[in-house]
Amino acid sequence: MKPTQLFVEALTSILRESRRIAPMAAGIVWGVASVFVLVAVARGFETTQRRALESLGDSFMLLRVNRATTTRGDQRGNAFVRLEGEDMQACRLGAPSVEALSPKANNWFIQGVRGGQIARVTAVGVDPEYADICNVPLVEDSRWITQIDMDQELPVCVLGFGAREELFGDQPFLGEEVQLIFTRNEGEDTVVRRLTVIGAVRDEELAGDSVYTSHRRAAYMPFTTWERMSPRGFQFFVVRPRTPAHREAALAELRAVLGRRHGFDADNANTLIPYFDAIERGAEIDAVFGGMEIFLGAVGVLILLLGAVGVANVVLMSVTSRTFEFGLRRALGCKRRWIFGQVFLEAGMVCLISGALGFGLGLLGVQLMSRIDLPDGFARPQAELGAAVLPAVLLLVVSLAAAAWPASRAARISVVQALSGGRL
Repeated sequence: MKPTQLFVEALTSILRESRRIAPMAAGIVWGVASVFVLVAVARGFETTQRRALESLGDSFMLLRVNRATTTRGDQRGNAFVRLEGEDMQACRLGAPSVEALSPKANNWFIQGVRGGQIARVTAVGVDPEYADICNVPLVEDSRWITQIDMDQELPVCVLGFGAREELFGDQPFLGEEVQLIFTRNEGEDTVVRRLTVIGAVRDEELAGDSVYTSHRRAAYMPFTTWERMSPRGFQFFVVRPRTPAHREAALAELRAVLGRRHGFDADNANTLIPYFDAIERGAEIDAVFGGMEIFLGAVGVLILLLGAVGVANVVLMSVTSRTFEFGLRRALGCKRRWIFGQVFLEAGMVCLISGALGFGLGLLGVQLMSRIDLPDGFARPQAELGAAVLPAVLLLVVSLAAAAWPASRAARISVVQALSGGRL
């Protein structure tokens, strides 16, 4: 028997047994499509979470010294520590596990004014290396704060995308002036500072805390300029450890340095609080989606096993009903390997066609879901053909393995037993 004839015989047999094969094939199609959609949804959500983290920076911590003392009877135990520029210099010298750090000195709810436009902004004093620690993508022709700006205490600023839109809209902003209105002593004193805009942050932020980590309403300025405008000290600073493995060592070293300078217990981990920890959040994302991959893998294996049972059952029933046919073929000179090959090929073709239809249905489902306006926090699914290769191979291997036993039994039956109506 020629290979082409074998293929035609197998296809003819599939069409003849279509009623028996259809439920098994439908189960494979639905199972493969379900796994494909689940993987696409999980991958899309994971990608969105990672992009949201990367839009802020994926290797930094936003820290705050929370208590000046840990003495139970001291009412100052709940007071926040006000830091100064000298504290940052001491941390640079005394924390070798820290690769880079910068103040993030905030004045909340400052009024930004330009002409008749008013916006609520946060005045943020930073060092030039802040942009190396956090992700601060700038619009074209913008520049970031430099050491010259710091040394000369220049009144310049880089606006967040929300503040720029409210103050300038579509109008040019580089080189223009904005006014920041500072209020002190519960509003009794008002100080107006004029700053020249040297840049603006691009709108690439996917998610973030609107107060602590977002660039949206920030007006970044040299820390030395900010100190002159707001001499009360600051509370927050950002840190990037040398590697993620240095995270705990960096925190311990910073607590030791600041504890000596401000008189609090450096052994108390609660004295230095990460308000935002991109390193830990990245580890959480890895853990969550690593567990999800294991879960989806288990679901996929279960579906494949159920499919294998269905394939074995259908092939065995088909072979049993065709015992006489196989005996007659053997009597006419057909070799055992051709009978085995035909049964084996039938199962393989059914699995390949069902798997292809399943992937097609899953891809269609992903495309339809991508066109739906999803609520905030729900990511669009991402179909990855690479993720479909392994399930496809497993489906084929498991199904063919399940079909091998019935095919082998059909090939081994004797001619006399088959023609006399004997069972396999």
